[in-house]
Amino acid sequence: MAKVKNRTNCCNLMLRLCRTRDTICDPPAKHYFSVRKANHLMLYAFARPFARLGLKYYFRRIDLAHLERIPKGVPVILAANHPTTFIEPCILACFQDNPLYFLARGDFFRSPFFARLLKGVHIVPIYRLHDAGFGGIKQNYESFEKSYQILAENRTLMILAEGRCIHEKRLRPIRKGTARIALGALTEKQLPEVYIVPIGANFTYADRLRSQVMLSCGKPMRASAYLDAYRRSEAGAIKQFTDDLRDRLRQEVIVVEDMADEPLVEYVHQLYRTEHYDEISKNGIHYERQQLRAEQRIADTINGLDPNTKERWNLLAHDYFSRLQQMRVTDEAFAGCYHSDATRSALVLLLALPVMLLLILHLPILLLVQWISGTKIKSIEFAGPVRWAASVFLYLVCSLVCLLVSLLTGAYQVFVLWLLAVISIPGIINYLETAWRWLLAWRVRRQPVHLLDYLSTQRQALLRMVSTAWLDPSVSKLNTPN
Repeated sequence: MAKVKNRTNCCNLMLRLCRTRDTICDPPAKHYFSVRKANHLMLYAFARPFARLGLKYYFRRIDLAHLERIPKGVPVILAANHPTTFIEPCILACFQDNPLYFLARGDFFRSPFFARLLKGVHIVPIYRLHDAGFGGIKQNYESFEKSYQILAENRTLMILAEGRCIHEKRLRPIRKGTARIALGALTEKQLPEVYIVPIGANFTYADRLRSQVMLSCGKPMRASAYLDAYRRSEAGAIKQFTDDLRDRLRQEVIVVEDMADEPLVEYVHQLYRTEHYDEISKNGIHYERQQLRAEQRIADTINGLDPNTKERWNLLAHDYFSRLQQMRVTDEAFAGCYHSDATRSALVLLLALPVMLLLILHLPILLLVQWISGTKIKSIEFAGPVRWAASVFLYLVCSLVCLLVSLLTGAYQVFVLWLLAVISIPGIINYLETAWRWLLAWRVRRQPVHLLDYLSTQRQALLRMVSTAWLDPSVSKLNTPN
């Protein structure tokens, strides 16, 4: 009896200790979680303005259409196509108001350092079978649960719905993960609604500095519309959801159905951009999609051409643009969009030496970025994003190093000199673009008159043939006299 009594007393003591431990330890655990979450928010908030500034310099023009279609204060999934590794998520994180959470490949999280860094900027790992095997796939249960929780907190989750990153002007098959997360969040977290906004990401030249990107938000889908079907048949509802999402996303993406037609589409796109140079040449952030819609119409028109007509377009366009390439000029330069008058020539020549001196300060970073993107990165999908991210990171590190050196040594001229170099970046970019346009215009002026006349005739014939491809049918009908 004494042994039983002692054992009972020991059990009671253990229970009291457990309760005491829970009472004492729970608050610090919650505090630790809140501190970790606060650190993540701080890192995201710290990185966002620098990324935004870097994007403004990296791209000549960013078109953001219908951002108002992204709901606020409710669970939202942004479902986008995937032409580059991470540029399109970064653009949306920087230029729309909702703080974003992202899904990214789980193999990026192998290093503990990078895992903490990626989690700090709201990235949730998702594992693929060919990257992580069956062991990695099991970890997706935790990733899905995190995604459900993000949506339950009325936050915005971005999913690159194609799954694979391939830079091409077409829409690849949509993976089922978007549907699973949206419908899973409704059922697991008992949410009244999850909104899915299809977003098309379109690049003129994704691997080139100072190119253009066009993002367009479609009308939101409601996940609740598929909930009854999901309860009857999960597979059927997920398939229908995915098919509908692909149809919505198709409306926001430039699609060239046959890969062999891509050169012809690009030729006609260049002609369109030249003919609308005054509007398209305006740099900066714009909230419109006229150019995107026109370039979509061009691709759709060429997709529907009969083989004979397509062959005629191809022959004439190839002859014209191949001759421009031999002259080392662009269609914009040949059409007279650029100028090389005496005033501009004098300005380019006078500023050449000061700009070259300023470029010396940037040379170490530029060479390092070029080495990273040129030798370490082999695919076009990674080249542009890595070049942009490396530039932002290195300029930020150099700024902090110069500041620390100035504070520790008292040599404040070091930081002032570096600050001058950073402030001069917009001016250097503007000068280099002006000088490049001046050079192209000068090359056109040096060509023989008979060649210029021949190319002018070819261009006019080509325009008569293809210009209807970018016309808006609704506008054409309105402008037709009764």
